[in-house]
Amino acid sequence: MQISSNTTGMQAGLSVSMDKAGREFCVIVVKGTFSIGADGSTKLADEQAPLVYADEHFGEPASTSIRYECDFAMSKPRTDVIVNGQAVAPGGKRVSSLLVSLEIGHLNKKVLVIGDRHWERGLVGIRASEPAPFVQIPLVYERAFGGTDYSHPDSRHHGAELRNPVGRGFRKNPKAGDVEGLPLPNIEAPQQLISTWKDTPPPAGFSGLGRGWLPRITYAGTYDERWMTEVRPLLPHDVDPQYFLSAPRDQQVPHLKGGEIIRCTNMTLDRELRVQVPSIQVPITCRFQSRNEQISPILDTVVLEPDRRRLLAVWRAAVPVGRKLTELRAVTVGPQRRTRSPAPLYNKPRFKSLAELVDWSKKIRPGQGKN
Repeated sequence: MQISSNTTGMQAGLSVSMDKAGREFCVIVVKGTFSIGADGSTKLADEQAPLVYADEHFGEPASTSIRYECDFAMSKPRTDVIVNGQAVAPGGKRVSSLLVSLEIGHLNKKVLVIGDRHWERGLVGIRASEPAPFVQIPLVYERAFGGTDYSHPDSRHHGAELRNPVGRGFRKNPKAGDVEGLPLPNIEAPQQLISTWKDTPPPAGFSGLGRGWLPRITYAGTYDERWMTEVRPLLPHDVDPQYFLSAPRDQQVPHLKGGEIIRCTNMTLDRELRVQVPSIQVPITCRFQSRNEQISPILDTVVLEPDRRRLLAVWRAAVPVGRKLTELRAVTVGPQRRTRSPAPLYNKPRFKSLAELVDWSKKIRPGQGKN
């Protein structure tokens, strides 16, 4: 089983996946890399980003957020809209704070990006320092509220912000004096700004969430003793397909069709970037032993990289393969050139005995065997 032909100019691959009932599916993924023109139009880029077979982080996997997640989820009930980029001050002039936004359809999300700050001691206690001016700040969860705290000598006061364990600002240590000099987050939700070192606002950002982060992990299902003894290696019965969505909940939209407009502000020097989602057809044909099946894949992942002026789009389809994987002989992606059907092969007769062969020969060659 393999992709025997791909005429799209995009990357295409497949894998075998199993649902929670134990049925096997062939998951077909088509991934296109598109360059963004000055007018917001997209065209297929000369260099196509490769398929991702294992999550890629911004740095060390244990301490940084995900940049590109594995492309081979079996299905996604909505379309992930993810942004990997920077907050960029208009015209490259230094600012101390900047409102950054993402819009597509009914999605209208804003975050406030603030220059570097730290907790300092003031006349009335611990307070945030004045923000340092900046031109660019990465829009990554390392800059949002979260992180871990093991600063207290008593382990009972150790902990982690499970909504974003790679961030900054989280404190479990009850001693106010121990926060002095520690950094505050750069990225915050405008409606829930941090005012004291005890605040625990929701982490803010536009990129993908880790598989083990809250609330995403709540959809993964129950891996308990019963699962270990009765279900493994199948997925738990209560696994929810929403687990395979990596974008924040407010960046998950009904499946895109193509042609939609994405609008970003303060992510490029031009202040506003408008991008049209690629609107192309990606026909897929699965050639089984006894039939051909036409499939229309779903556009379920869009990754926008404004500072690189490129967009990654992923179309996905999953087809059941039946009892034997070998029944699926080949997969073709994209329009295929029509070829003339070969002439039918001569149907060679079979005989149970020499006598049958002689009788058959006499019928097609009258007079054979006569003197």
